[in-house]
Amino acid sequence: MKILLINYRFFNSGGPEKYMFSIINKLEEKGHQVIPFSIKSTLNKESNYEQYFAEPIGDKNQTYFEEYRRTPKTFFQIIARQFYSFHVKKRLEKLINDTKPDICYLLHHYNKLSPSVIDACKKYEIPIVLRLSDFFPVCPSSLLIRNGKICESCLTHNLLKAVKYKCVKNSRAGSLIKVSAMYFHRILGIYKKIDKIVAPAKFTLTKVIPFFDEKNCIQIPTFTETHTFNNKIGDYVLFVGRIEEEKGIFDLVKAMENTKYIVKIAGKSSTGYDKEIINYIQKKGIKNIELIGHQNLEQLKILYSNANCVVVPSLCYDNMPNVALEAMSYSRPLIVSDIGSMKELVINGENGYLFEAGNLNDLKEKIIKIIEDDTEMFRISAYNRAAKIHNGELHYQSLINIFNELIRKQ
Repeated sequence: MKILLINYRFFNSGGPEKYMFSIINKLEEKGHQVIPFSIKSTLNKESNYEQYFAEPIGDKNQTYFEEYRRTPKTFFQIIARQFYSFHVKKRLEKLINDTKPDICYLLHHYNKLSPSVIDACKKYEIPIVLRLSDFFPVCPSSLLIRNGKICESCLTHNLLKAVKYKCVKNSRAGSLIKVSAMYFHRILGIYKKIDKIVAPAKFTLTKVIPFFDEKNCIQIPTFTETHTFNNKIGDYVLFVGRIEEEKGIFDLVKAMENTKYIVKIAGKSSTGYDKEIINYIQKKGIKNIELIGHQNLEQLKILYSNANCVVVPSLCYDNMPNVALEAMSYSRPLIVSDIGSMKELVINGENGYLFEAGNLNDLKEKIIKIIEDDTEMFRISAYNRAAKIHNGELHYQSLINIFNELIRKQ
C-alpha cells in the first residue's frame, strides 16, 4: 500500500512528530510505502521526497512564529497558509501525480500548509484519514484554553469570542485572521470531504463530533514502544514535555519547592517561558528542582528508567500525551491532572493518581503518596496498561483496517 502522510514538520519537535515517525516506522516494517509531504526546513530528517515539499513561511531556518522576519512577503504567506495555499496544493499535486498513493493519512496541516491539501487529494480521488491531536476544528488556538484556564466559549457561542479575548498569539488582529479562516473553511465545507476522523482519546472526539459526522469518528489509542518491566524504585519526580504555561509546570514547581524530593523538568520552550521558571527558582533559592533542557531519546530512556513517577500537571486538555504512555512503558506510575483524556489514561489508585487540576496541595499530596508508599503495584499496572492498550500492533491493525476499508470503497 502506498500511504501519503502529510505533516507540516518533518523533524522531531513534540508529541505529534514523535507519533509521526513511529507510525512511519511501523508502516514500513509491515511492507507499506510511506510518502511524506511536509515543508522544507534545515531541521528536517532526510527524505527522498524533499524536492516536493512546500516552501516554508520565511526561510528554511525559521520554524516557529516568533522566528519569522516581519516582512510584507512573510505576512502574506502567513495569511495565505491560514486560508488556502495554491502553492502548497500545486506541490502536493505534483507529488501525487508522480507517486500515485492509495490513501492519505493527514496529520498537522493547518496554519503552515492549509486545508488546500484536502482538495489536492480529492482531485485525484484519494481517501483521507485525518488524525486529531488537538482541537483545531473548533478552537482558534487549538487548545481550548484561555489565560491558563479551560475555555469552551467557541464551542458554546461563536468563534468571535476568540477575537474579543485575543486567543491567538495574544493579538486581536491575529485572532481575527484565524477566525476568518475557520469560517471560510466552514463555508467551503472542506473538512466535510474527510473520509474518516481518528483521535487518540474518546474525550477529544466528544468536543469535535458536532463539527463532523459522528459515524466517521473513531478512537484509536496512541501506541508506545514496550520495554522490559522495570521494578526499580526511582530517585526523583520527572516532568517531560514542552515548557509552556498550559502544561502546568509552575504548579509542579510551587507544589514541590523546597521539599526533600528531587524534581527534574526536561523539555524546552519556544516562547521563553522556561526563563520565567528558571528566574523563579533562582529568586526563591529552590535547590530540589532542576530544569535540564531538551533531552534526546537515549537521555530520556535513562530519565524514565530512574524516575520514581512521572507528573503531567496540564491545565489544558492534553490529547493522550506521549510522555504519559512512555512513562507507563518504562513501568513508571503517573500523577496527572483530572481533566480531558487523562481520566482515560490513569485509573486512580492503580497505575497512578489523578489530582484536581490547579490544586497545588492535592498535587503535592499525590506525589508524596506515590513516593512514600510501596509502589510495586503501580509499576506493574502502569506497565501492563501500556503493553495491552497502547500496543503498536493493535494500533497498526486498527489503522490499516480503516485504510483498507476506504480503499475498497474507492
